[in-house]
Amino acid sequence: MRTTTPLKFFTQRGAAPAIMLILAIVASLAPDAQGKLMPGSTFLTPPEPFPVQVKTGFHLLDLTFVNERNETFSADIYLDFTWRDPRLAFAPRGKNDKKFYTEKAAEDKLSEIWWPDIEFVNTSQPQITNRSLEIDPDGTVSYLLGVSAQFRSNLNLRRFPFDMQNLEIKIQSFLWQNNMLRFVPDKNKHGFSTEDTFDDLKVKGVATLEHLVQLRDFAENYSEFVASITAQRNWMFYIWRVFFPAVLIMAISCTVYFMEIDDLYSRVNIGLTCLLACIATQFAISFNLPRISYLTPIDKLYMITYGCIALGAGVSTIEVYLHNRNHPHTKKCNRFACWFVPLLYVMLLATIVLL
Repeated sequence: MRTTTPLKFFTQRGAAPAIMLILAIVASLAPDAQGKLMPGSTFLTPPEPFPVQVKTGFHLLDLTFVNERNETFSADIYLDFTWRDPRLAFAPRGKNDKKFYTEKAAEDKLSEIWWPDIEFVNTSQPQITNRSLEIDPDGTVSYLLGVSAQFRSNLNLRRFPFDMQNLEIKIQSFLWQNNMLRFVPDKNKHGFSTEDTFDDLKVKGVATLEHLVQLRDFAENYSEFVASITAQRNWMFYIWRVFFPAVLIMAISCTVYFMEIDDLYSRVNIGLTCLLACIATQFAISFNLPRISYLTPIDKLYMITYGCIALGAGVSTIEVYLHNRNHPHTKKCNRFACWFVPLLYVMLLATIVLL
């Protein structure tokens, strides 16, 4: 979640360059505890020319969990940010001379130089698993970051469980608007691991892009880096755990057409038993299904199952009515219902699965 600090307030009003320049001057003149000027304080402003191009690489290490009810997913990722700051250039002492920092040393070095001040837009508490910072003699900075977090994402579950999801991870700069900083997706540094540990969704691909985002109630734009993870659901699990029990209950309810027509009590008893079994099955799996306002194929499955069981009870009542009045077409009606109701159920089932 974005929070508005005093500094953030000024940057949202378009005063970021001026405010940061003032801070840089003040910081450069401020002595430390020993009365010396603080090193690195002149690097608080972005390096010219503006906007700074921050090449961003993304690698999905593992998709660990997706919670459809909360519309969140957990993932382990690697991020690679690269930019050039000529003020950090130095004379190399050898062919492969570079400045390299890891973990706490990398964090401390970032506090001394300018960096993009990245912010994860759709997570509140990212866990940094590891980090490294590398500075080349020409001032090129590479910041590698390992992150494990739970991200929020808008899931489209209209085809659940035959769906394919696009799970997004969004990154912005906390301070710098698009006229000062732009993220540039590094097409040579994005991908995913094929050995993910979450069986319900299988990762099929990763795409990265950059676009501009305008903050609500403010006129400023920020560059936003978006990593989109495409994942396809393993629907066979739901076939056996959801669809098969419902179809089996429906098949049992169709046995009423092979009973004596005048035995209304037994026919209705079977219909009610199947109806209660279907309700119990739906209730048992409801704790693992998403709470959404629209109907999914699973919802439609139970609706047509309820409808066809109720239709069977209605047909039985009509048949008994005709039988008691010695109607000549009573048995013909039963034979027609014996084929029509199951066929109607199969056609409706195929429709919700395929469409």
